[in-house]
Amino acid sequence: MRAKEVPVTCRIGGEELPRHLERLYGPRAPGALEGYTPLYCSGGFTEVYLLRQPLVGAVEALLRAGRVPYAAGLYAGRLRPRRPLFIPSHLLVERVYGYLGGYSRALQLAEAGVRSVLYGRDALRESVASCHEPLEAEDVVSILGQDGRVYAIGLSEVSGCDSLTRLGGREVVARTIFDLGWYLRGGTVPRESKYRLDR
Repeated sequence: MRAKEVPVTCRIGGEELPRHLERLYGPRAPGALEGYTPLYCSGGFTEVYLLRQPLVGAVEALLRAGRVPYAAGLYAGRLRPRRPLFIPSHLLVERVYGYLGGYSRALQLAEAGVRSVLYGRDALRESVASCHEPLEAEDVVSILGQDGRVYAIGLSEVSGCDSLTRLGGREVVARTIFDLGWYLRGGTVPRESKYRLDR
């Protein structure tokens, strides 16, 4: 029996994305959205995109014509009904870090740790080179390389950087839910889902 298809609907604008950025990265973080308008497209879940002003008019015209402009603009992440309530894209997180001039909610890994994560594995304590507060268990954490780029998004297994000192080297500090290796493993071909979440 085939699963029932859920129609996709899109709307322009809304405060959900700025609110989630503020909750995750602080009161200045929504400033990283300046010059962009959020586009929310919902079906079985809600994906968020960022539109530059010239694209807003084109998307509005498509919506008026009854068309669904799915995947327009810069991919910003996914809204969910349960924790984590928002999974930001690596592109959005890098934009926020650039705007803020520093990292937060992040684990920076040694090169071997980044390679492991790019194969879809979890981040281990032995790979952590530095930690950037705040960290909350079961909420999103960025996994950075030594070059400062975001290579994965995970769910933190720890609350606070000081809790890392109590862990053994092979203990998981972040469960990887998305890594850039996904694109190389088939990404757009549905060999594996984009996000790995238990629930």
